[in-house]
Amino acid sequence: MIKCFLSHSSRDKEYVRSVANGLRKEIRIFDEQTFEKGLSPAEEIINGLDDTSLFVLFLSDSALNSPWVKEEIRLAKTKVDEGKIHRIYPIIIDSKVNYEDERIPQWMKDNFNIQPIRKANVATRKINDRLREIAFKVHPNLKERQRIYVGRNDKTSFVEQRFDDFDKPTPIVFAASGLNTIGRKSFIKHALTKSSIIKESYEFPIIQMEQTDSIEDFILKVNDLGLADIGDINNLMITSIDEKIDIAVRLIESIIEEKERILIEDKGSIIQVGRNIVSWFINIIDRIKSHEHLTFCIASQFRGNKSFSTKNPEYYFEEIPELNIQERNGLLKRYSEYKGLALSREDLKFFSSLQSGYPEQVLFTIDSICDTNLYSVKKDSHLIREYADDKARVIIETFNIDEDKLDFLFFLSKFEFISYEFLFSLVEENKFYPIIQSFINLSICDQIGVNNDYIRVNQVIKDYISRSKFGVTNEYESILNDHIKKFISEYSDDNRDISDYIFSIQEIIKTGKDIDNRILVPSYFVKTIKSLYEKGGSANYKEAIKLADRVLDNSQYMHESVIQHILFIKCQALARLHDGDFFSSVKEIKEPESSFLHGFYFRITRQRARAIESYKRVLEKRPFDPRAKGELVLLYLQNDEYELALGHAKDVYDRQKNNPINANNYLNCLFYKDKNNVDINIINEILERLKSNPAQRAQEIYCSAKAKALAKFDNKVDDAFNLIENGILQFPDIKYPVLTLCDLSIQYRKLDKLKYAIERLEQSDSPKSQTYGSFIRYKAIYLTLTNKFDDAISLCKKELNELTPTELETFHEKLKQYQRESIFY
Repeated sequence: MIKCFLSHSSRDKEYVRSVANGLRKEIRIFDEQTFEKGLSPAEEIINGLDDTSLFVLFLSDSALNSPWVKEEIRLAKTKVDEGKIHRIYPIIIDSKVNYEDERIPQWMKDNFNIQPIRKANVATRKINDRLREIAFKVHPNLKERQRIYVGRNDKTSFVEQRFDDFDKPTPIVFAASGLNTIGRKSFIKHALTKSSIIKESYEFPIIQMEQTDSIEDFILKVNDLGLADIGDINNLMITSIDEKIDIAVRLIESIIEEKERILIEDKGSIIQVGRNIVSWFINIIDRIKSHEHLTFCIASQFRGNKSFSTKNPEYYFEEIPELNIQERNGLLKRYSEYKGLALSREDLKFFSSLQSGYPEQVLFTIDSICDTNLYSVKKDSHLIREYADDKARVIIETFNIDEDKLDFLFFLSKFEFISYEFLFSLVEENKFYPIIQSFINLSICDQIGVNNDYIRVNQVIKDYISRSKFGVTNEYESILNDHIKKFISEYSDDNRDISDYIFSIQEIIKTGKDIDNRILVPSYFVKTIKSLYEKGGSANYKEAIKLADRVLDNSQYMHESVIQHILFIKCQALARLHDGDFFSSVKEIKEPESSFLHGFYFRITRQRARAIESYKRVLEKRPFDPRAKGELVLLYLQNDEYELALGHAKDVYDRQKNNPINANNYLNCLFYKDKNNVDINIINEILERLKSNPAQRAQEIYCSAKAKALAKFDNKVDDAFNLIENGILQFPDIKYPVLTLCDLSIQYRKLDKLKYAIERLEQSDSPKSQTYGSFIRYKAIYLTLTNKFDDAISLCKKELNELTPTELETFHEKLKQYQRESIFY
């Protein structure tokens, strides 16, 4: 059995006893009386070490002066060298000690990431994780793979120059920005190692900050690292911003004393979408910059503002581009050799031509060859090319034959991040730990925390799963429901794992149950409100508004960015409900978000002209805003202004090709061009991308788009109608295939099929529906083609009140054209 030996001084017995109480009795070797008192002979130490897999060393001033502890360290080192002990795990538990202490053996400093852990419950979790790592050594080469680094030499040189520049103060914040999976974290570690700021063996404590996170989340996540102990942190919901900054500064200063640095994976919380630094973080840095210690490394989704860093040299920003051709070739060659592949020069050239500059794409290529064979990967080489644009879809497809893995991945994606400890309280460890390791190996999941204690699904894949609305199985749903019930009865436990805490609190908020404000933070409400809104339906929109109002009652304690997030979602929900309170609420939103929300409200209420003007105001401030462009595409398509829509539709599609809505809008623009002016290869590429996307929304869109393509480009009209009619039966609750049937029926004058489609829409459409205007237009055309022109005009005047007089007159002219044809029917 795998056991751990707890080496410590008698003076630290209370701390160590608390740690030991969290470990299973059968796995710990722990003398309650302690060896230092002389009550345990040396041979008992040797016997204990003979049974040990993990030697845990609690470093304190008294431990480093203890002859018994020194002897245990010496014996443990011997056992490790002999291969009898798998690992030594040193933990600093005394503020008088840091990893540079001369009494710590040099071999230990060189080979271990020695970090302080002040809280016993945190230490218990870390030890359990180390034991688990020993028990499941299924990927021993993972570390070696992570050390392979190629390229970015000029960027690395810039970092070295900056940290060697004695005319400027030491950067406190070093941020590397770039696209997802471009290698920001690897660059940070490589550049700082080359600059002699950190050792190669150093492992960053890592936290993740979501766009909706604020200073409260920052405090809780930094505190959970266990690197400092400033006492209990409660009542953040009703603590002023200034007091929260004081708490954060105390935490960070304790960590600086330990000469630690924190790596932050930032999704837009700290470096925001407009490239500005959030003010609460600036306030913290202003308070700690006098220490002149590089404290925060940020892998940022958004670029930092270079003019800001010029004025504030405590910040240093670098952007990480894609690998150039030489760098791709170098990584491809080195990784293939590392994996034991003997690829020919021709093979390397072939695979090099498929690369787009993403390091993960290179690793995916070589791993695919190892997992299958060279012939198969060459045969399906399109997957390598698609990986850069559509990593999530390619990966999900590879698991289609393994439903257990796929279901488990959907389950993991429910969590922002999850500790191994929490995860294995929900599912069976022996079964799922190997699956997790395979996910990590494939870059489907990665790890965060001080010692990789937490796992989270890669953001690209998680977004894809969320957007595609893949749910969890009943079995996993039952597991989560049982856990939430248990959590409700125990939620006062403030030592609970933070990943459990974050997930469970949000789930409870959805139920409407009262929760003690002491354990709440505003971002939990933001995430819950957002989740309710994304579910859709008037009941969920109303619940989202109610929760927003509840948390905004405490707005005096919240940062402005959190308030804006909550107000934004509230306004979206009000717009969905056509609620007049929208206009009073939106006044509190800053530009250009206010204009965006006005555009959203006007589009939802079918006031298209006003919506278009609103979105144009957004683009005046943010010319490349994909949301505003996407909304304008919908509006232009509804106005039959296909040329105006085309440019924006292409931009939005090229930015996110795996989004089926973007694909559908771009296709609709192309379908209305003369077929001689359309590149059929683009049409086929988009259709294939939709076809291979397993999400229901993508499949429904594919059905409609394929039917239109069959009719327009292949002249297979009957096949097109057969396909769309089957689609209506396959997706009975979705109106879009029926709308496509209307389009095709009008285009090819199939009045019986048009009548059938309109009858279906009569049963499901209402004046508040987004498709209601289209339904009325189709019905007016049908009435005209069946010699009921006057009825059609009356219907338009009554129901198409969102049209301007000019737009209404234009549509009347179109009906007159249909009237002239009606004599043939």
